[in-house]
Amino acid sequence: MFSSLNKSFVVLGILATLGTIPNAQADATQNVTICQQGDCGRDIAELERFARKGSGDAAAVVAMAYASGDGVKQDLEKAKDFIEQGARRRNAMAMFVLSDWHSRGFVVEQNDAQAQQWLQRSVDLGYAPAQYQRGMQLLATSDANNQQEGVKLIQAAADTKLVSAMYVLARLTQTGTLVEQDLTAAGALYAKLARTGHADAQKQLRLINQQLAQAGMDNTEEAKRLQAAEAGMERITVTADASHYRTQLGRLIDQIDASGNFDNRSIGSRIQGVGCADTGSVCAVNKPEKGQGSLRDVLSGGQGN
Repeated sequence: MFSSLNKSFVVLGILATLGTIPNAQADATQNVTICQQGDCGRDIAELERFARKGSGDAAAVVAMAYASGDGVKQDLEKAKDFIEQGARRRNAMAMFVLSDWHSRGFVVEQNDAQAQQWLQRSVDLGYAPAQYQRGMQLLATSDANNQQEGVKLIQAAADTKLVSAMYVLARLTQTGTLVEQDLTAAGALYAKLARTGHADAQKQLRLINQQLAQAGMDNTEEAKRLQAAEAGMERITVTADASHYRTQLGRLIDQIDASGNFDNRSIGSRIQGVGCADTGSVCAVNKPEKGQGSLRDVLSGGQGN
């Protein structure tokens, strides 16, 4: 076992490897059209109503719908208005999406300073995808303190079962980079990831079991569980189903409606911008691809089981 390698070239080597691994959830949904023939237009209209009444979650989803033309006619001006509304209401999802759009100059002007500012605000609210993205930025620096802060953010995001963060944490733990090496802990993460259909996790789980056997550590209870996980593992093909995402969309509407904060029953003081943690909506939006920002990324998230 070895521990705490603060050499930046080791970290950068792992980051380079990570860049070659596709996100399993993104692969499963990249060709899905959620709002086939406009069949979720009614839901989008309902979310737009909630957004205008102050729901930050609804504003973020509606913004992405208008940005991509998914379920509504593409309208970048409306996308800009709604994402800025959501961000002003301190909605972490909206802040994260606005950060990404500023970084790429999509919908809003390209502005790196604004991108970092909105990203940090989303991090401060504990939004897992923002924690992951900021953590990766810090890991890529050569400063040991920054790298350790990056590890903490990756860990926090992994604790929410964000797939991308779980994989990075598994790789760091497997190699003993910036954290203490722990093969069984890394293997446990890979076993969870493999069940989601993650492209590389099954391979890494097999490698972990080989490493444990070579080190004479394959008779522990933890090692036996990993062996059983590998033996019983079959490649899971995640089939994206448009009806699943429409169900998620309807559930989000029901949850916002049930809060009572954004309808005519709300009188007097009203909390502006219920966050995804409050509504129970999926809080793990994947980074939108250029020119997309699809609703499916919001609704599917990037989470494991």
